[in-house]
Amino acid sequence: MMKYRYALVLLLGLTACTNPAKEAPAGTYYDLKTYIEKQISELQKQKPTVVKRAGFGEEEEQQTTKDIDWSRELDLFLQADINKQAYQTSYQKSRPDSLTYEYTLKSTERLPVQFLRIELDSVTHQPRRIKATLRTKNSLYESERNVWLETEKGRIKQYHIDGFQQLAWLDAKPFSVEGNIK
Repeated sequence: MMKYRYALVLLLGLTACTNPAKEAPAGTYYDLKTYIEKQISELQKQKPTVVKRAGFGEEEEQQTTKDIDWSRELDLFLQADINKQAYQTSYQKSRPDSLTYEYTLKSTERLPVQFLRIELDSVTHQPRRIKATLRTKNSLYESERNVWLETEKGRIKQYHIDGFQQLAWLDAKPFSVEGNIK
């Protein structure tokens, strides 16, 4: 009887250590996370000038800066990564052409990333345009974020985030962020 308890404890310990959100096997979905992390690293090193416009509700401001926390700035693109083992069967895959990947959340699933489209450059086969829609909804809060970015010569040139946030008892507040990298 004691042997079975030890075996059960060992089995539970081993299964508790597995990470259900680890990356999916190669080829399941496009590896967006690695691509965005590489872009963040390059932008942090280069510190390019960015013309950034941000708005929340009725307020909007514009600034030109080199002082940007790229991990924070591009975080929603990392959140749009669906290359997780737990998501393997959650998305309908489509290839409109040989350079485009499209993933649409199945209607039976409840995950934040609703849609992801990655268009590759015909020469470099690196993303030239990425678009995603992320939604969160519960009894207290709802938000939608539409994100896209465009690259030129393998480097992000422009990114855009817009959407809304709404608390259950308040009106929706639209927001937008747009950056043009020089």
